[in-house]
Amino acid sequence: MNRTEYYETLKQIYEDLENPNGNFQDSFPASGEELEDLKKYAAVSLMVTDRFYTNLSKLMHDRKEL
Repeated sequence: MNRTEYYETLKQIYEDLENPNGNFQDSFPASGEELEDLKKYAAVSLMVTDRFYTNLSKLMHDRKEL
């Protein structure tokens, strides 16, 4: 995932977190500082997920070469 894709995906996640009529707010109502903390966790989670799949793809590619 490049930087543009990362920020676009993160923007969508933020919108999902903030949506007062959305699934997240319905299940876990949050606002203010708590919501800002959740956004940070979302950003880190997205980065970790991207890194995991990038490394997984590299591993699969390396195994094919053996």
